[in-house]
Parts: sequence; C-alpha cells; structure tokens
Amino acid sequence: MSKVCLKYRGHLAAVTGIAGETMEARDVEGALLGIRALHGRGAEKAARTMLITLNGESILLLKLYKTALKEGDVVSFFPLAAGG
Repeated sequence: MSKVCLKYRGHLAAVTGIAGETMEARDVEGALLGIRALHGRGAEKAARTMLITLNGESILLLKLYKTALKEGDVVSFFPLAAGG
C-alpha cells in the first residue's frame, strides 16, 4: 500500500467536511473504499460520480478504478460540469 493525497472539491468536500486527506491505498478502488470507510456510503457515491484524476491525468485515460497508486500520488475529485 502507498500513502497518497486525496483532494476533494464540490459535493464531496461538502459531504466529508474537508478539502482533502491522506490515506493508504493500492489503487483508485482502494481509495474509494477508504473514503467509504471514513465518511460513509454517501461520500463514496459522490466520489464515484466525479471526474477523478491521478497527478492531473484522468483515470479514464489510465486503468479506471484499477489504476495503481504510488507513494506521494495525488488523487483529485472534481465535479462534472455541463453547459454550453
């Protein structure tokens, strides 16, 4: 497991009451389960609906929830924006 930094924005920050935290996780799925363990199912659900980036790169371009994490990585959660 690696110690990573999680940064929360929007609804996830409101649900957890914090802007971020550090935790140990092997992959993005492990980080999401860690969020659930610390903050409840609602926080995990909010996190899964957001754009998730690893060191500034969308996990959609990587291995999604199976994206491996290394010591010092930054996982950020951004609200999806819509409009035109």
